[in-house]
Amino acid sequence: MNIVFCHGVMDPEQDWNARTYNPTKGWKHWLEFMAETKHDVIMQMPKFPHGHALLMKYDEWAAIMDRQDIGEDTVLIGHSAGGGFVLKYLATHPNLRIRQAVLVAPWIDVENFQPFGFYQGMRLSNDLVAQAKEGIDLMISDDDDSYILGSADKIMKDAPKVRLHRFAGRGHFLSPTLPELLQIIKFE
Repeated sequence: MNIVFCHGVMDPEQDWNARTYNPTKGWKHWLEFMAETKHDVIMQMPKFPHGHALLMKYDEWAAIMDRQDIGEDTVLIGHSAGGGFVLKYLATHPNLRIRQAVLVAPWIDVENFQPFGFYQGMRLSNDLVAQAKEGIDLMISDDDDSYILGSADKIMKDAPKVRLHRFAGRGHFLSPTLPELLQIIKFE
């Protein structure tokens, strides 16, 4: 088994010049440590270009993802824009079979903010869930931004077989650890 982690990007409302977002902070390194030490699982963390929502280009991200070791025993984890990317990657690779996908506060741009159409044309359905042997899980907090909550609503409407995990007061899941994630990942 292996994990491929897809990071998010700067919030559409954040000032690009301030560069306040840093995808290396937060729970992803904690998860890497826990997966490796507790479960003997290697985690790949590709770095995708253009760290702001206004600059993301799907083809560039997909080219990097294509170079990762992804197969029937892979768990894809995506946070924020990375969660939406995982869904589109599965949708554009219908023959790809994975172990599981976990979307943490995914963003799929239901408000059509992203000028390059990163998520444009993405088809959400239960067919995506069927590509993952252990299914797709979605983690959402009741106090996240409206565009994240709207994304989760659309995912659940269009692909109701996704397993929804609701949390209270967790914001955008930017904490240093995320122990609930270890309970959701199907390590065995």
